[in-house]
Amino acid sequence: MVGLTTIVGGFVGLIVAYSGVRYAGHVEQHVLEADERCERAWANVEVLLERRADEVGSLVDLAAEHAGHEQAVLQQVLDARERALEAQQPAEAADASIEIREALAELFSTADAVPSLQSADRFDEIRDSLTSIERRLENRREHYNEAVAAYNVRIARFPERLAASRHGLESREPFRASDRAHERVDIRDRFDVSIPTPTAGDESTPDGQPVESDGTPSDADEHTSG
Repeated sequence: MVGLTTIVGGFVGLIVAYSGVRYAGHVEQHVLEADERCERAWANVEVLLERRADEVGSLVDLAAEHAGHEQAVLQQVLDARERALEAQQPAEAADASIEIREALAELFSTADAVPSLQSADRFDEIRDSLTSIERRLENRREHYNEAVAAYNVRIARFPERLAASRHGLESREPFRASDRAHERVDIRDRFDVSIPTPTAGDESTPDGQPVESDGTPSDADEHTSG
């Protein structure tokens, strides 16, 4: 006959095993959620990178109509745009972003000497759109980098790194330009853009997504998980 001690020991063992399984499940869930936050934050960055590429293309088309003789400047912008579109990793995209800013600064400087371009119907509209995109990119870059930093810290711990390894997850790189790119001239003043610093008034949605000044999530291009 099974003794009381054996029954109690078996019951305790089941509880311990159940608790261990639940804990492992929570660890895995938290790792996957951190990875999803990074994916979602990067998708929001990519939306603006694509929109900027479209606006840059429109600007070049417009400039070609009024300043076609500035082929070197226009080609510089097109080359920078192409490199941005070909970027596969956040660091590559960050370097390409600096190249685009430099190329656009040169184009805007050229426009100062071409009155017909400055007075073109869509010139101010496109320039204002690019300025807005650059500002929003800075904001979303910060949100992405924060998500990546939290994710990298999490998967570096035990047992989270085991869960990450099980799903083939590795550390992520931030959306940050290389030292080589930062050695170039900083032309953010052309876009009236500054890197934001967190303040007590900064807000975000519960999942860490940026919000606009009215307190609502930024426009309909946001990517959310299914």
